[in-house]
Amino acid sequence: MPATRRSSRNKSAASAIPAASASAAKPRAPKKPTAPKSSRAKATKAKSAPTAPASDLPSASSLLNDSQQTTDEWYKSSRTKKGYANYVRSGKKWLVDWTAEGRLDNEISADAFDNITAETPLSLRALTAYKCEHLERGFAVRGCQGDFWKYNAHTKKWEGNPVFESGFKSYYESLKNRQNRTGTATQALPMLPVDLKLILEYLDSEEAIKYFTLTQRLYFKAFVMTAFTLWTRNDELINLQFKDIKMNLRSLTGIPYHEFFLIFRKTNKDPTKVQKYKVQIDLAHPEIDCYTHLAAWKAHMQSLLRRPVGGNDFVFPAIASTGQLKFGESTSRSAFETLLEEVVEKSDVMKGRNGKFTTHCFRRGGAQYRCLWADRKWSLKAVKWWGGWSFTENVGTLMRYLLDELMAYEEGFSDIMMDDRVIDRHETFMGEDETAPLSKADLRKFEEGIFEKIQGLIGTSASAAPGSLITRVIFQRNCDTSEHDENRTSSPSTQPCSISRVSGIVTAAATTSCAIPHSGD
Repeated sequence: MPATRRSSRNKSAASAIPAASASAAKPRAPKKPTAPKSSRAKATKAKSAPTAPASDLPSASSLLNDSQQTTDEWYKSSRTKKGYANYVRSGKKWLVDWTAEGRLDNEISADAFDNITAETPLSLRALTAYKCEHLERGFAVRGCQGDFWKYNAHTKKWEGNPVFESGFKSYYESLKNRQNRTGTATQALPMLPVDLKLILEYLDSEEAIKYFTLTQRLYFKAFVMTAFTLWTRNDELINLQFKDIKMNLRSLTGIPYHEFFLIFRKTNKDPTKVQKYKVQIDLAHPEIDCYTHLAAWKAHMQSLLRRPVGGNDFVFPAIASTGQLKFGESTSRSAFETLLEEVVEKSDVMKGRNGKFTTHCFRRGGAQYRCLWADRKWSLKAVKWWGGWSFTENVGTLMRYLLDELMAYEEGFSDIMMDDRVIDRHETFMGEDETAPLSKADLRKFEEGIFEKIQGLIGTSASAAPGSLITRVIFQRNCDTSEHDENRTSSPSTQPCSISRVSGIVTAAATTSCAIPHSGD
């Protein structure tokens, strides 16, 4: 093949020589102007365009539809959207009913919530007044975002957010002021181990056994222990399944523990990011022993199912008012809140206290306990990780959310004029400083308190015998070792008056063989 190509090129070159000489003899004709390469390329593309295959690129409308579908599906959870839809539906129904009965004096049309018009702010104001004034429901302050309410003269339409209409805005601010001055705070109180201990004691009492079934009591114990230990939010716990837990494991040193896997927390929507929580048995604190109570609940569930629990079984299925479980259906927030309110009310754990326990009280209580009150206190970094907070969470917000009681303690100066207030408690954590030296003033106050208690127990008889116990105690209190001669010697039956420690005080008060030195000695 290479030889053939070479010979063909030689032939073409030989034939080109005479042609070139012939053309040199004839006059050269002018060249036709050649089109630019770019125009030739355009012409080629234009010719080939009709025959090109159809493009696979989506249209603009399909892209917008896909983006809207993704937004509707993932921007808000189905539970949140369902709640919003219920609010809108109830508002529209109220407006239709009231306009049909003529209660709004034909000032508002029935479709004021369907078509945004000048009547929309008035309808919203009437609905809010009906709920807050007539039904006397609580007013929740919410931030409203959007464009200001205005009339577009070009389009002949009202635009923006109707909550910014002057009449409704004034009414909104009035409700907010009234709520701030006369309303009761509804922030969830933290449920601490002392509260859980009272509740567990009640659930084990005969009164609770008569009122609550065994299923309800075991269910409640396991739920609150898990919520308190893991600091879970409501949705994170009611959707927990047994595939998210490995139970009855052993550490390298033989400590029993459960391992929890929490994926979809409020600050994490990535299924590849899993936080693992190892919870060991805690027999020393049965009121917060999640390991034991959860194991008891699992055993009870299996006895009801008459089979081992599966991975898709909910750890806390829905429970009816009769105490029967609805397997395969997760419980709801309202259902557990109803059970929580019953237990709290009957256990008298809120007796003499203000506030309210909600499902969020376990998260607040667990975080405050581990950070403030536990024997082994956690760092703020550990608190943020265990609670599923983002590491970019504002520290001030987190401190107010978790440590409001500590801040009230350290930032309050109500006892600033009291002599017995904790010294420097505003400079140290909870005013605790175990390494601070004991001052003479502290010791003097302590001794005076001890002597006052002893005198109260014995009596303050003025006619006490010189050798009686009360005389010796009072004399010992007024003695000072600095007034005694250092060269003075003590016989076996006589001891110098020395009180520098509590042991010395007790010895002086209790030893009957201690002789009392006289002024002439």
